[in-house]
Amino acid sequence: MNWKKVLVTLFITVLIAAGLALCFYYKKPPDIRKSAAYYETTASALLADFDKDESTANAKYLDKVIVVEGVISKIDADSSNPTVFLETGNPMASVNCSFYETESAALRSLQAGATVKIKGVCTGRLMDIVLNKCSITQ
Repeated sequence: MNWKKVLVTLFITVLIAAGLALCFYYKKPPDIRKSAAYYETTASALLADFDKDESTANAKYLDKVIVVEGVISKIDADSSNPTVFLETGNPMASVNCSFYETESAALRSLQAGATVKIKGVCTGRLMDIVLNKCSITQ
């Protein structure tokens, strides 16, 4: 009789674990366009924060949704990964904003030299500061 209780308990535990695993597997990533931003800053101020102390800037911005305002230096709307580059005042660095594929039509209406606000997830600094899953907020 005890073996039956153990087997039933084990079976129920396996079913619950399988259900949770399926929920996590099929869960869609959050849509950043609907998320609230943690910080709002300018492209030059963002670069200055990373230049001043990269580890502190990573603690502040890394994996967080932020809004960055800046002047567009270059637009690549025709690739499978639409991208906008924002000027930072440093010719060796920019803010590299990669957009959702569905945003490429909105990017075609933009021009270099225009000031925009872009919301995205900061993934840190390589040569440039990188924002992913971006959208135009203004």
